[in-house]
Amino acid sequence: MAREDKILVVEDNPTICRAMEEQFNCDCASDGWDAIEKLETEDYAAILIDADVPNQSGYGVLTYLREEVGEDLGHVILMTSSDRDAVRRRVGRKLNVVDKADAVDEITRVLTA
Repeated sequence: MAREDKILVVEDNPTICRAMEEQFNCDCASDGWDAIEKLETEDYAAILIDADVPNQSGYGVLTYLREEVGEDLGHVILMTSSDRDAVRRRVGRKLNVVDKADAVDEITRVLTA
């Protein structure tokens, strides 16, 4: 991913949003509805979604993406505080799932790989 590529961060924790903004060119959405509105008007090189955001959870945003672009979600990363294996079973093994506690470091690793 090029440094100028824009990512969407769907996260209600302002600390994580600020940390991502320091490292990447990104828009932040504080809830699922805000994320969907942004996705309807902008193309993003990557999308980082907290599974537990309010107002149309991260899972709702994933459902929206699947309806819009299909199952090709290689540019999507889901953050969770839950058991990652359980979440992978729920959302599919192909989706990148990272632990929210290590989010910024893990996301940087995934996006710059």
